[in-house]
Amino acid sequence: MTAAVPRLPEAEVRAALHAEQWERAFELLDEHDRELRLALDGVDLTGPAAAPWRELLERQNALLGDLTLVRDEIARNLARLGRDRRGALAYRTTAG
Repeated sequence: MTAAVPRLPEAEVRAALHAEQWERAFELLDEHDRELRLALDGVDLTGPAAAPWRELLERQNALLGDLTLVRDEIARNLARLGRDRRGALAYRTTAG
């Protein structure tokens, strides 16, 4: 069975991330996941027909790598904010 490969909303996800519209990015990824699961139902991925699916997988992996970088940057920022807050509280406590 040959099914159309769903389009990865890569540009839209990146735009949502850039605009810090996290919910929109999640919605786009959830919708893509649903479309992908429906499209993959009964698809034979063992032959030349699998090439577009492999290309999609490569694009998904690239997007995942970028999402991981964003997540790590946010985690660093949150950790820094926590340290700054603890420092301010310590200063306030010692300063009286």
